[in-house]
Amino acid sequence: MTAAPRSAPTIPMIKVLGTISLLCGILIVATQVTTLARIRHNKEAMMHESIEQLLPGIQKQINYGIEPSGDLKILPGLEGEGHRFFAGYDVNGNFLGVVIETSDRGYADVINAMYAYAPDTQTITGFQVIDMRETPGLGDRIRSDPGFLDNFKSIDAKGDHPITTVKHGTKKHPWEIDAISGATVSSRAVGRMLQKSVQEKASIIAHNLDRIKQGK
Repeated sequence: MTAAPRSAPTIPMIKVLGTISLLCGILIVATQVTTLARIRHNKEAMMHESIEQLLPGIQKQINYGIEPSGDLKILPGLEGEGHRFFAGYDVNGNFLGVVIETSDRGYADVINAMYAYAPDTQTITGFQVIDMRETPGLGDRIRSDPGFLDNFKSIDAKGDHPITTVKHGTKKHPWEIDAISGATVSSRAVGRMLQKSVQEKASIIAHNLDRIKQGK
């Protein structure tokens, strides 16, 4: 006598699989939220540190967002990305300058950086790389090479001449950046990102400078 085939416990199996899927989904979401929060915290800490280094003596900062119309709005904390800049003030409330985010494609990937800009003199007074994946020992020297970073103590950003990266050892003008030998692509990316950023934001900052100086 042939035994009758067993019927698969369809409903209980579906319930078990559904529960497992739900738990997996919850774990994935929880892990993602926790990871994103940690990444955001680390990024904000790095940005705070960079702003303090780019504007020595800073005690207060305001995050200004740039509206499509060119008007400014104050953003809470370090929230927002892209069209924004940070204004810095000393302990007495005196305006020190602004720090602006910028980026451009380097040799290996996008280079993300921040630079200090003095609106009164229309000069760039500091530069720091925030994130990059340039070639170790070559392109990544744009982060730490003393000679290269000396370029940014005072770069003419008035707009009479574009900010330009030139071959190492040939810099003659205050709007030029002396490239790192062997890292020309990365060095040129820095020149491009600064020129583009100044073109986009300098006139907006100048138009709103009185308000920015008052921290309003």
